[in-house]
Amino acid sequence: MEYRRLGRTQFNVSCLGFGGAPMGIDNYLDAYDAEKNVDTVIAALHAAMDNGVNYIDTAPGYGNGLSERIIGQAMKDRREQAYIATKVPSHLGYDEVLRSVDDSLSRLQSDYIDVMQFHGGYLREEEYKRLINDGPLDALKECQKQGKIRFIGITNEVPDQTLLWAVQSGQFDVVQVRYNLFYQGAADPLISEASKHDVGVVVMRPLTSQSLYRFMKRISPESLDKINVHQIALDFVLSNPDVSVAICGMRNEEEVRSNIGAISKQEWRWEFKLDRGQGGVQFPN
Repeated sequence: MEYRRLGRTQFNVSCLGFGGAPMGIDNYLDAYDAEKNVDTVIAALHAAMDNGVNYIDTAPGYGNGLSERIIGQAMKDRREQAYIATKVPSHLGYDEVLRSVDDSLSRLQSDYIDVMQFHGGYLREEEYKRLINDGPLDALKECQKQGKIRFIGITNEVPDQTLLWAVQSGQFDVVQVRYNLFYQGAADPLISEASKHDVGVVVMRPLTSQSLYRFMKRISPESLDKINVHQIALDFVLSNPDVSVAICGMRNEEEVRSNIGAISKQEWRWEFKLDRGQGGVQFPN
């Protein structure tokens, strides 16, 4: 397993992270009953940790707390072997944030959370300013003082000005953003700016939420017998040295083995290069 530093947290994290959305949400991307597959997911979590995956990302909203409960059950006897990141909804006020943190701790069966993030989606400017100025961030800092959380992060689907403000503010230790072969906008300037400020970068949707697979199936189905599109997608993301961890949703041991195998080969890695004059990430000839 390849490990990278998660910014100023100094955590040495696996470049492949275990994403908690698909395990907790019914019919996430495909037909799926989350409650009926708890044991299978727990086995997958153990397989991932046994093979070096040590970063697990979840949220209360993933199945109304189910994802956190599954992780708590799996991790209760090996809590020190992995970093757990979860979230609080971005619309909450001060007291509600405090309760949300306590509820997550209970579901996770843990005394602390390694990274607590504001759960963005498409945060607008006024929403970001409310988080910073009107109590929610103060609530997380209070939890940090009490030892309930170790570091503070923020997530957002798009690499817009709100995440740049977060990086430059000095208030956040980790940012999580969508970045993949199709959505490359985070590479410049957000990810490079995060590196400059020693903010850890966690990537969501590195496998393009299956869009790359469906695209290749549509235009060149025969190629799917020759190449692993997940391997290509992961190598694209991890070619960026300022990315700390790529979060992949996994539900079973087969998916765990497949993703670990994909990153281990590094067949499609290349020297990362940005060229603003040519429009961003440059591919080798």
